[in-house]
Amino acid sequence: MTSKNYRISNWLSIFFIFMLFVIGGLVRSTGSGMGCPDWPKCFGQYIPPTSENTLPNNYQTFYKEQRIIKTNRFVEILKWIGLEKKALEIQKNSSLNETHEFNFLKAYVEYFNRIWGALTGIIVLICLILSAYYLKIKPKVFVFTLLGFIGVLFNALLGAVVVNSNLIGGIVTAHFIAAFASISFFLIANNVSDEKNHWSISNPTLSILLLIFTSIQVVIGAFVRESFDRITNFTDIQHTITFLLPKINYHAILGAVILGLAVLQFIRIPKHHFTSGFAKYILVLSALQLIIGPLSLINQFIAVSKLLHISFGAGLYVLQFYICTSFFKKNII
Repeated sequence: MTSKNYRISNWLSIFFIFMLFVIGGLVRSTGSGMGCPDWPKCFGQYIPPTSENTLPNNYQTFYKEQRIIKTNRFVEILKWIGLEKKALEIQKNSSLNETHEFNFLKAYVEYFNRIWGALTGIIVLICLILSAYYLKIKPKVFVFTLLGFIGVLFNALLGAVVVNSNLIGGIVTAHFIAAFASISFFLIANNVSDEKNHWSISNPTLSILLLIFTSIQVVIGAFVRESFDRITNFTDIQHTITFLLPKINYHAILGAVILGLAVLQFIRIPKHHFTSGFAKYILVLSALQLIIGPLSLINQFIAVSKLLHISFGAGLYVLQFYICTSFFKKNII
C-alpha cells in the first residue's frame, strides 16, 4: 500500500459518488425511481426482464404486497427509535398501495443506477482498505475515509427504503443529502492526504459563506423537489408556482445570492491561485442554475432541466467544498 494508490482510489471514490448524482438525476428526469419495484433485485431477477410477457400475470399486486410488508418492518423500526410521527406518516401514505407496470426504459435506467451504486461500494471499500496506510502517519485520512464509507453504506440502505416506501418524501430527501455527506468526507480525506503545500487565502470568509449558502440551497432544493413531485398538472405554470410557494421563492432568492457570492469569490481569489479555475466553474454553474431552474416549471423542459439542475447543483457544491477544504489544509491536518 502506498499514498499514490490511496490517492487514486480516493479520486475514483469521489468520481463514482459524484456520478451517482448525475445518474440519480437521470432516474428522476425519466421517472424511473420505481422502474424496479423490488430491491435489491429487479422484478425478482438480478438482470431485469426485457418484456412484460415474461412476468407473472399478478406481478404488480405481488410486488406491491412485498413492498408493503417491508415498509411495515421499517415503520416498526422508526417507532422503536422514537420517530412515531414519521412512522405514522408513512403508514397513512396512499402511494404505498400504488402498483407499477413494467417499463423497459425505466427498469434499465434504475438497474444502471443500482449497478453504479454497487461499483461505488466496491471502490470506496478498496479506498478504505488502502487508507490503513495512513493509520500511523496521518490517522485523520483513515477516519474521514471510514466516515465516507459509512455514508455510502448508509445511503445504500436508504436506497432500499426509498424503493420499499414507494419514493415517500423525506426518505428520498435523506437519501439525496446523505450522498452529499459521503462525498464531503472523501474530499476532506483527499485534502488531508495531499502532500503538496497549497497556498492559503488570507480571508476565506467569503468562500465559507458561499459554501454555507450552497449547503442550505441543497436542502431547500430537496424540499422543493418533494413538493414538485406531488404536482399532477404541469400545464398551468401559475398553478405550479402557487403550489410550490413559499419554498420556491426562497430557492430562487438564495440562487441569486449564491451567484453574487460566486462573482465576488472569482474576483477576490488571485488568478495565480490553484483554485482560481474552480472559482470560475462555480460562477458559470451558479449562473446556469438560475437559468435551468425555472425551466423545470415548463412542461416541455421538465425532463432535461431536472437532470441538469441536479448535476450542476452537485458539481457546484463539490467544487466549493474542495476550495474551502484547500484553504484550511493546515487546520484539518
